[in-house]
Amino acid sequence: MPTFLEEGIKIILSADSKLRDKTPILWSLPEKLPEGWGELKRMRYLDHDMSAGRNIKRWLKRDYETDSLILQQPPFEKHNDQSEIFTTVREPYERWWSGIRDFMYLLPWYSWWENEQIMQQWPHFHRGTFRIHDIMQDIKPQHMIKVDDGLNDRIVNFARKNRLLCMGNIPHERHIRHKRKDIQKLEKVGQQQLEQWLRRNPDWQKKLDDYLEPDLQYWDKVKGQD
Repeated sequence: MPTFLEEGIKIILSADSKLRDKTPILWSLPEKLPEGWGELKRMRYLDHDMSAGRNIKRWLKRDYETDSLILQQPPFEKHNDQSEIFTTVREPYERWWSGIRDFMYLLPWYSWWENEQIMQQWPHFHRGTFRIHDIMQDIKPQHMIKVDDGLNDRIVNFARKNRLLCMGNIPHERHIRHKRKDIQKLEKVGQQQLEQWLRRNPDWQKKLDDYLEPDLQYWDKVKGQD
């Protein structure tokens, strides 16, 4: 009987796996906007952040009183709704390491980076580790919002400025990864060991640096936001 580790590797390496899929996730607000709030603006949300993205969708569903945000499928130019697009930008290395820690939750084996087949995918293993440049160069959102501890206030101010409905702070729900100490310990030890391995193997660090370099241009545009 296959072990948990063997099953995890099988899923990761499967030709049918969607873990590394980079298809843009573009959410459109309902065509019929809530009434009684003045002239609201319709916009679209480009979602490529696994943490902030969940909370932004919770805000939109709460305030627009809908469970039916419209997921636009490519080609995006075929859709009637061609409204402006907003998205979030997180510091590239911080985003990548967050994705790697999430990957360790999927594959709690600290030396997975010694598996040659898995490392053929380096440094992009699942949706939390792809570089946003691969999407942004095609979608080109008009509005970018910095992701850090001040995201809530930025979203509230952005909504007010752009006539989006926002009735208070955005909902925040912590992922199970951030609630359980055993998972946090697993992720912390795994990251420490991978960091040590990268220091001993600078060629792999360079591959990561080269991969993330295009994302730095987007961070440079938002890092000065209050």
